[in-house]
Amino acid sequence: MTTSGRPETALDVHGAAFRDANYAIYDDLRARCPVAWSTENGGFWLLTDYDSVFEATRDDELFTSTPGTNIPYGAGDRDVGLATVLPPIHTDPPLTGAMRALTVRLLSPARAEELEPEIRAIADELIDEFIADGHADLVTQLTTPLPARVILRLLGFVESDWPDWVLVIHTFIHGNEYGMTREQATDRVTTLIFDELSRREQYDAPPDDLVGSILNGTVDGRPLTIEEQFGYILLLLFGGMDTTSGLTGNSLLRMIEQPELRQQLIDRPELMRSATEEFLRHGTPTQGLARTVSRDTEWHGVRLAAGDKALLTWAAANRDPQAFECPAEIDLARAPNRHLAFGVGQHRCLGSNLARVMFRVMIEQILTRLPDFALDGEPARFDDASAVYALKELPVRFTPGVAR
Repeated sequence: MTTSGRPETALDVHGAAFRDANYAIYDDLRARCPVAWSTENGGFWLLTDYDSVFEATRDDELFTSTPGTNIPYGAGDRDVGLATVLPPIHTDPPLTGAMRALTVRLLSPARAEELEPEIRAIADELIDEFIADGHADLVTQLTTPLPARVILRLLGFVESDWPDWVLVIHTFIHGNEYGMTREQATDRVTTLIFDELSRREQYDAPPDDLVGSILNGTVDGRPLTIEEQFGYILLLLFGGMDTTSGLTGNSLLRMIEQPELRQQLIDRPELMRSATEEFLRHGTPTQGLARTVSRDTEWHGVRLAAGDKALLTWAAANRDPQAFECPAEIDLARAPNRHLAFGVGQHRCLGSNLARVMFRVMIEQILTRLPDFALDGEPARFDDASAVYALKELPVRFTPGVAR
């Protein structure tokens, strides 16, 4: 449908119809109107082809991030409390680069590889808890706790508190899935973070870790505000506790549906690194992030207005047949693979290197220790897939093994 000279659709990205048919919706829009206006969620532009998403991601002047990166439920909806400011994702250059510089050394490729033995030990510990049973929920018993424990360890927070953190982070991202509202989640996460910061003040010499880099860092010659410090820590928790689990769950489900993928990785473990990139492309967990248009302009054949929201859909771009041959198929040796799963430019995901290692380790340990895993019930997805397209449950059965 086209009105006022612009292509329109009525897509509620927070609804069940989007969750259940997101890729079919992307394919339809990309073929008809790759830059379309949705009349839902307060109104927003939806970018679904590779070129428009890539171009918008690189243009931080036209598509700004400071006003926020979420698509609201409706015109009056907004982020709440201290969750309103999430640097560096809710910043624009040059501040973005200065914010990233505070933590980037602790999230580098080399640092992520150094952490692999620790991550593998956590994976084995979690698998040990259920391997003798012959059945498990791989999401709740492995792919959720492992990333949560890793990020809490890197932040210097109490690792055993991961279930509390997962509850509030999932509520922020997916809505009221566990009987908690976003307002209640805000109150709870505020308490959790400030309790950890109070505990940290008792150290004679606080460690030089992610939190220390945020608390002691400066941008433009000034320390971060309390809101910026809180939001930065919260952003790291968001990334650490949801997206990697989403990627891993999506990929495990594909291996169940297409056993030849699993067998390829068992027979040719050297494919694991290229397979990681292909699973990122094909099962992109972060569907996209929003930007706000800074000025009136003509862009890709449509008229943008200052203040318009625009959703840059990485997941849709990663299925564009103009950018990827047979994009709906999984090719574990695909090369080149210029996927946009982590974004592009100065807003590229800070934790991408760590996410890759966590994903690779979990898949390798599953294939090694329970290689014949198969569905043991119905997998379930979180209701709201607008931010992260992820499984909530993945029940499987397998030949029982022995704890190490």
